Amino acid sequence: MDYPNLTRPLTVKSTTFPNRVVLPPIQTNYAASNGETTERHLNFYANIARNQVGLTIVGATGVSPVSRLGDHAFCLYEDRHVESGRALFAAIKQGGSVPAVQINHGGRVLSPELAGGRVIGPSAIASPAVSNTPRALTTGEVEEIVLQFVRTAENAKKAGAELVELHGAHSFLLNQFLSPVSNQRTDRYGGGTENRARIVREILTGAREKVGADFPIGLRLSVEEYVDGGLGLEESLDMIRMFIEDGLDVVHVSGGGIDSGGRMIKAANKGDLIRLAGEVKKAVSIPVIAVGGVTRLEQAEEAIQAGLADMVAIGRGLIADPELVSKSLAGRSGDVVECNSCLQCFMRGEAPGLTCSLNDKL
Repeated sequence: MDYPNLTRPLTVKSTTFPNRVVLPPIQTNYAASNGETTERHLNFYANIARNQVGLTIVGATGVSPVSRLGDHAFCLYEDRHVESGRALFAAIKQGGSVPAVQINHGGRVLSPELAGGRVIGPSAIASPAVSNTPRALTTGEVEEIVLQFVRTAENAKKAGAELVELHGAHSFLLNQFLSPVSNQRTDRYGGGTENRARIVREILTGAREKVGADFPIGLRLSVEEYVDGGLGLEESLDMIRMFIEDGLDVVHVSGGGIDSGGRMIKAANKGDLIRLAGEVKKAVSIPVIAVGGVTRLEQAEEAIQAGLADMVAIGRGLIADPELVSKSLAGRSGDVVECNSCLQCFMRGEAPGLTCSLNDKL
């Protein structure tokens, strides 16, 4: 099979992606305990990047010591992390892929140990998936978190990343602020759509000042939370339009998260998340990345051909077979080790990090 749409380059600001395939941000738990990259961490991304993936996004990178999703999460909030990141992003670029990084804060879904004692959130409302009730952040603390994201975005560029993505999905802190379920604040960061969107808008504005006009900034967003009373498509579209005014260049459309339990996986496997990306693409002018249940290159080609997305992310498929793209483009799609959706990669825990029932080389 030919892939004429998938193999067309795409330029966003000063960055040109050689094709439309994306490795989405994956929390591997392969980094060192101090947040620096390791040989295993670097090799995971480099091995995928060298197999004709257009954009490689390093996953869930911490913006502060108490933001990390795991004890072995990659970080970029200190100068030593920048030095570490240079090697990682250089290895990705050497493989022919565009190096990028997603920056994140876990917020109320973190354990007290990871959160430095007491978990925090927009409001003192516990996640349905986690028993700990967070302490509501003060206005000043929210402002400090904005600065942490901005500083980490600046560090990402210094380290050699060519795109930075804010993690506004999957029940983590930015998603918690955007959601009317988890954000019941009465200051300027809570209430109506514009106020709940404010934290992301301030991060976008601040990051743009630091990284410059030509550096692409993306946002991953759960446009449907799949929880009662949660963020839905129409309000998400209103927010995306605001974010575009503030300098957003790419939107990475997802849905659900920790709070929605298994509904996110079910939606992905049914193709619902790809269809949501199509709804977003119809409504906005910036490039859209689709994700969710794509395990074959044919599916990605069809999504772009149908006008549902500009780029397509393949996560579990590339975990199972890092050569998925290169094999398929060489006419060897029959040799691809296809993800069986066993979800072992989701149940990774903290040690030994990401594993796959089909890939014993991880």
